[in-house]
Amino acid sequence: MNPTELLLQHRSIRKYSSKPIDSNLLNRLLNAGIRASTTGNMQVYSVVVTQDQERKEQLKKCHFNQAMVSEAPVVLTFCADVNRFNMV
Repeated sequence: MNPTELLLQHRSIRKYSSKPIDSNLLNRLLNAGIRASTTGNMQVYSVVVTQDQERKEQLKKCHFNQAMVSEAPVVLTFCADVNRFNMV
């Protein structure tokens, strides 16, 4: 399957297993994600990784109260910091 076909077959899953995510896999995925190109390589975002159930409940309102935030074993919150452009 070529990459274009793979992208066109994208689908969103809103049902999660409660099985924990292996920390090595999570780190590999995060490292792959931060390699994505950004304007001027500024990396104007931070990723907050949340696995604690109580903290996920607290973050839920920042994720538009979506139930999947509580159900997923790991929640990634992407925080934009547009002021990083001004720091250079």
